This record gives sequence, structure tokens and C-alpha cells, in this order.
Amino acid sequence: MKIALVGLGRTGRIVAEYLLEQDALAMVLCKPNSLSANSDLGELLNIKPTGIMLETTAHLEKKLFHKKPDVLIDFSSHHFLKENIHTLAKCGVNVVTAVTEYDRAEIEKFKALADKGNIGIVMAPNITYGVNVLMLMAEIAAEILGDYDFDVFEEHHKYKKDRPSGTAMKIANKIRNGLATQKEIPEHVVRAGGIVGKHKVSICGEFDKLEISHESFSRVAFAQGAYKAAQFIAGKTGFYEMSDIFDSERRQRRQHAVMHPKTIELEKEDPA
Repeated sequence: MKIALVGLGRTGRIVAEYLLEQDALAMVLCKPNSLSANSDLGELLNIKPTGIMLETTAHLEKKLFHKKPDVLIDFSSHHFLKENIHTLAKCGVNVVTAVTEYDRAEIEKFKALADKGNIGIVMAPNITYGVNVLMLMAEIAAEILGDYDFDVFEEHHKYKKDRPSGTAMKIANKIRNGLATQKEIPEHVVRAGGIVGKHKVSICGEFDKLEISHESFSRVAFAQGAYKAAQFIAGKTGFYEMSDIFDSERRQRRQHAVMHPKTIELEKEDPA
């Protein structure tokens, strides 16, 4: 699988390093006015030369046809996909976008294009696997503890622009999905220092309190999630979210357990 990457900010650079380690990175794109354009990626990452030159998004169609990436991972801004989604579809390049700034009209546009069967898109503002587990647990808690009060807390570094984060809003929506009746889900935001990312759900009743939390210690967690999403969407069409990837892996594990029960038992008996 050949991957293109756009967006080399705080997280994008970690993603680039991770994809290099997986020997999957084939192309890196930057803004037309970027000072890093036409330089080796290694210079930006302060590592040895990689042989991958930073290319601007100008004449994108020609560049995609030349490099032929299978999937593009987007850690830039909502402008890139908004302006280039039709070019990506034309060139047969699927997309994993971790951008959180899309408005409803943009998301509907991407869904409609993916539903035509020309392109596969994973929209993943919640790119880490751990936070998807938190969402699942929060939704289950809402189904069981519907008379409790739910609050969503999220913390990120001081440079993060959106407040609340796309992930925090997704968590709140998952809680609403689990509740039998609609109620307010307050979202509390902290932007400070170099916090990588932390989300917490507080579930408070009259006599007890439950908390579910997830914290990213390193941006490598985002890179791992993006790479798994790219592996999932390669060769597919349609519109997906990280929850779809998560559910797919759960089904695969269950099928494996049914088909190979003896293997599972042996693993339990001899974990070494």
C-alpha cells in the first residue's frame, strides 16, 4: 500500500515518521507557498534524507497520476479536502481525514460523493482506537444509567483551535444516542501547554459517580490509528468512520474465535 500525506503540523510530522517506519509513505504534500516545498522530508523531520520530496498541491492531478498512492491521509485543514476531493476521486485515491473543522454541508458533500462508489473516505476526528472504546462505553452507560447526569471534559494543547474538539462532540452525541430521553450534555474545554489529548466522561448520580477517561501520551497513537484506517479503506468505496473500523475488527476477532476455538484455549493455557 502506498500512502500520501498532507499536513505536517505537530501531529502530521509524527505521522510521517511512523509511516516511514512502516515503509508505506510514498508522497508528501504541502501548501503552494510552503517554505519547505521541494526539500527532502528528512530535512523537516531532522533525520537522514528519505528520498521523498515535499511537493506542493499545485497541479495535484498530474502528481497523483505519477505517484499513484492508494490512500491519502489528511492532517491539514478542511480547505484541502473541500478543494481537492473531486481530483482525488478522479485519480482513484481513497482518503483518511483526521480534520475536525468540517461543517455539516461539507460532510454531506463527502458522503454523497463516496456513496456514488468512486471513492472511499474515512472521516476520523477521533483517530485513536482508545477513544473509540471510550465512546462505546459511554453509550452503554447512557443506556443503563439514563437518570444520571453526563458531562464531557476534554483537554488539548494551547494551539488547538476548535473548542470543543470534534471528538468531544462525538462523545456527547454517542451519549445522546444511548439516552432514552434528550437532556443537555455539558462539554468542558481546556486548552493549555502541550497536552496531547485527554477526554473524560463524568456520570454522576444521587449517591455515586462513574468516570470513563482516555488520555493520549504520545501523538504516535494518532499515527497508529491513521495507518489502521488507511489499511481498512484501501480498495474500498463508501463513507466510513472510525467506529466502522472498530466494529469490523471486533467481528473479525469473533469469527476467528468461533473458527479456531482450540487456538484460543491454547493461548489461555500458555500465554508464552
